[in-house]
Amino acid sequence: APTAWIALHGMVFAASAAVAAFGMLLAKTPVQNVFWQWVNQSLNVMCNYVNRSGASVEWSQVGQAYALAVGVSCGIAVGARKLVEAGPPAVKRLGIAVPYAAVVLAGGANVAFTRLPEMQDGVPIADADGNVLGVSKAAAVTSVTKTVLSRNVCLPIAPMLLPPLAMAAVRSVFPLTGVAAVAAETAFVGASIFGALPLAIAIFPQEIAIPTSALEPEFQGLRAKNGSLITQ
Repeated sequence: APTAWIALHGMVFAASAAVAAFGMLLAKTPVQNVFWQWVNQSLNVMCNYVNRSGASVEWSQVGQAYALAVGVSCGIAVGARKLVEAGPPAVKRLGIAVPYAAVVLAGGANVAFTRLPEMQDGVPIADADGNVLGVSKAAAVTSVTKTVLSRNVCLPIAPMLLPPLAMAAVRSVFPLTGVAAVAAETAFVGASIFGALPLAIAIFPQEIAIPTSALEPEFQGLRAKNGSLITQ
């Protein structure tokens, strides 16, 4: 059933994200940091690609999108971490704002490059009865933008804010250190992603209604089978 499939997808993604988070929290050297950023962004590419609009697979486009998405997003993530570590006190006073901005930019770049073919070629759009009217680049840009807002702007809020609060509460009772502390923080991150993912995805409906005035000229003035003007 679709609901069971969506639940399974969320569980697998949350578990995989927790593994990537565990590696990034343990990373000490620049090589380890880059490796786990690559793992994390590769996971994001897979998630973004399989949830795109379209059923066909162009392997050349997949390779190009993967290289761009991983390269740019890893560069942003690693660069932001170095900026915080070596930056002036003003940067450090921004607290979580800099890491959050890096997560948003890296994730947004990942989505944009992974789903670039949609914006270049367009996505199928249909009327209220499900009749496909053609492909629209404007609709593709709208869908990708909403994906970035839900998955990259809203989703990271919980995993970045709740685990530090939870860790502070736990440390007030149990003095966790070393691997135990990393394992606990990873569990909190995974739980936060698992809870926040369906909420973030639910911000926008799976099928959106776009006014024809926001689409290309060929979709304006069309009429349905009953003769009524198609407005969205």
